Amino acid sequence: MEERIIDTEDSRKIKIKRTAEGGIADAEDALAEESGEAVEEEIVFDLPETDEYDEDLVGLTPSQLEAELKRRERAAEEARREHDGLVALAEEAYAAKDYAKAESLYAQALVYVPDSAAAQRGLWTARTSDFTDTEPFYDEDNALALAQSDEETRAFVLGRAGNKLNAEREALLAEIEPLRPVVTEAQEKRRAAFAANRKYYLVRFGGLLGAFVLALIGIFVSASYIVRTTTIVPVVLTAVFGGVALLFLALTIVYSRKLLVAHRLCAENEKLSSTEEGARLEELLDRLSCLDEALFGSKEEE
Repeated sequence: MEERIIDTEDSRKIKIKRTAEGGIADAEDALAEESGEAVEEEIVFDLPETDEYDEDLVGLTPSQLEAELKRRERAAEEARREHDGLVALAEEAYAAKDYAKAESLYAQALVYVPDSAAAQRGLWTARTSDFTDTEPFYDEDNALALAQSDEETRAFVLGRAGNKLNAEREALLAEIEPLRPVVTEAQEKRRAAFAANRKYYLVRFGGLLGAFVLALIGIFVSASYIVRTTTIVPVVLTAVFGGVALLFLALTIVYSRKLLVAHRLCAENEKLSSTEEGARLEELLDRLSCLDEALFGSKEEE
């Protein structure tokens, strides 16, 4: 029985034997014992080192495996050529201080070679205008990208901008600390007033809704007597209860709208952006969060 092995725990090599007649005998593990079959030549392929299971290579015949590995090699070479061309153009743009264009070109180069150290360094250098502008670090996407970068890239970027970012972080903390209790205290005072206002309308809304339900019950009960008696009393009562029900329905609708407004005020008060001081505090906290992610890495990594 013919057996083909394309991978083992001990080796990442594939050995293909060609027979003297020019055909391919089989593919076997490089560490396996040599068979007694006469061969004309042996071709050994080194599979890329990776922890991921490559199911695209499973089940391929030796000739298909050879073609696939050559295709991947050609694709990698083409990607490298595209990368090199884009990096060269980016360096020209950077030399001309066209940082926006350089950033775009470096980003395109990373599409072809994601682990390119040169493109990563160039991207951050251009993005920050040669590390004179720290504002890009306050963008959430940029902060996350830096947090998830490899150690070499992080070391390069923080080596150039780390001191500035730490100084700005200290300035943020100095502004946040006195502002936080002021915003919290004002928020707490408004919370009590808004809660009382909501309770006021909730009680009245509940009372009016209950009265409306009772009026409906009165309508049904009085209406049931219309066919049981010849007097006009049930008709009058039905009309009276109908008018009362309409009145309570209108009041219930009015107070339901007032209750919704009161509830919305309570919800808005819980947002920092509901006041000028709170909006400033929220902005500072967002900037601090981006800096922490850029400087110390993503929490997911921890």
